[in-house]
Amino acid sequence: MDQLQQVFLNLILNAVQAMPDGGTLRLSGSVKAISKEGLEDSEKEYVVVSVEDTGIGMEREVLRNIFNPFFTTKITGTGLGLMVSHGIVQDHEGWIEVESEVGKGSTFKVYLPAT
Repeated sequence: MDQLQQVFLNLILNAVQAMPDGGTLRLSGSVKAISKEGLEDSEKEYVVVSVEDTGIGMEREVLRNIFNPFFTTKITGTGLGLMVSHGIVQDHEGWIEVESEVGKGSTFKVYLPAT
């Protein structure tokens, strides 16, 4: 459980830092039946936790690299937070999806098996 706390704390801190002039942070959760290619043929229930901000957003090139080790757009960042978070979620048989638009914000969705 401590590892998952680390994931969500990292996503929340990143969202807050992406809104230097303030904004809105939304956290939501749901359960969805999903059939994911490469996992199983049948549907499986997943808990989906969304962390959404109205911050600066990210360009496509940044999105392509955010889970790479040592990649950061921050002056004081190590570039390890999202890589470690991604690994923790994968270790729990889940995945992270990211949507972002420059000037409008970002949404990180964490999918974890419900059982």
